Amino acid sequence: MTLPAPQLLTAPDTQVRRAVRRLRWFRRAFLEQIAVVSEDSGIAFDVDTIRLAEAFVEWSAAFESRKPTAQHDKRRYVDHVSGLMLDRLLRKAPLSARHHENVENPDSAAQFWPEGYACVVFCLNVRAAVLAQDFGETVEDAPQMNNLRDWMSFRDSVAERPEIAISYLQHFAGLEPDWQFPDLFRTSPRTPQPQLTLVHPSERHTGPAPRQSLPADFAMAVFDLDAISNSRELVAEALTHVLGLYGYALTDDLIDQPLAASMTYVAMRSGQLCPRGFIDHFRNAIAKIFADQLQLAPSARATLARLTTQGVKVLIAVNDDKASGPDLAKLLDIDGLAELCGTVEPEQVDKKDKTSLWVSTDSTRLQSAERCGFHALGIKVPARRMPEYPGETIASLSDFPFPSR
Repeated sequence: MTLPAPQLLTAPDTQVRRAVRRLRWFRRAFLEQIAVVSEDSGIAFDVDTIRLAEAFVEWSAAFESRKPTAQHDKRRYVDHVSGLMLDRLLRKAPLSARHHENVENPDSAAQFWPEGYACVVFCLNVRAAVLAQDFGETVEDAPQMNNLRDWMSFRDSVAERPEIAISYLQHFAGLEPDWQFPDLFRTSPRTPQPQLTLVHPSERHTGPAPRQSLPADFAMAVFDLDAISNSRELVAEALTHVLGLYGYALTDDLIDQPLAASMTYVAMRSGQLCPRGFIDHFRNAIAKIFADQLQLAPSARATLARLTTQGVKVLIAVNDDKASGPDLAKLLDIDGLAELCGTVEPEQVDKKDKTSLWVSTDSTRLQSAERCGFHALGIKVPARRMPEYPGETIASLSDFPFPSR
């Protein structure tokens, strides 16, 4: 069965994997999908956009909490989060079908359960778009969608166990689902990556305690921007300013979240799915505050310079919120010392089989980096409310361990 899909989900210039994580795009894609289903089936729908936004927020939170970091799990996770999307849509029930007459095919899934059918079609089309763009897979049909007995079972089962929607979406896609624990995503077993080992000089050394050092084959270091500058504090200042324009205050839950989380926070409280001008206000605030106040942390320049001198490739990871702002390389004056890379996840950085280190103040990012094959080194920030990193840490860049050449 070929599913009706809106042009937005098949547009070649849109990276669906990223776009679907934005509330405004998600809402637009869903509304366009409902319009296409309505035209195809002859059924008119009403859409509660507040419930739709709530479904998006819950799905986005579930997406983040379960997201794997290993590259070999990414493909299977697409199947899982597509089911999660259906689960949240059916729980929030943003759709209601209007009464309709002159039904052409009364035994179809669309006529049997219009709301469920429309949500399944949307989730399968999002899944198909991501698989095509990111994995080169062509999904031309949904082999199980025509079986009305499956739809009867689906509707009854979801009423008792909402999470079973995850399994049914995979069933409709022709996969073999886990019917017992549908909401559990199991990562594939993998041999743990080696932990960072600091090399100590001979124990017979006398005098001051020797500086710890990195392995001699250490070839690349990636520093989160927050680890070498005051960028985190400046982003918080920018968010405080922008949230204030909408009558809200910055909370601890938002301070380390991406811009999208703040937009959703405002949308849920203001009733606007996308506050007008929010992104522009934020970028303008970032540009001004960064231009006036952005600076490297103490010892950062000396650390970067020494690594570069020793032949280590140095990268500075900048997430999307900050990368969209001013010329950070110019503001930080790091010409020749390091390269900026706009990246959100450690798996986006190509290590090219080099012995590589990820340096951050964020324990979650460090653990993610370890799972991607990096060594990891945390910088302690005593005043920050974050989980402690269980691996190797230093108090500041002044204690950074250099390679022993």
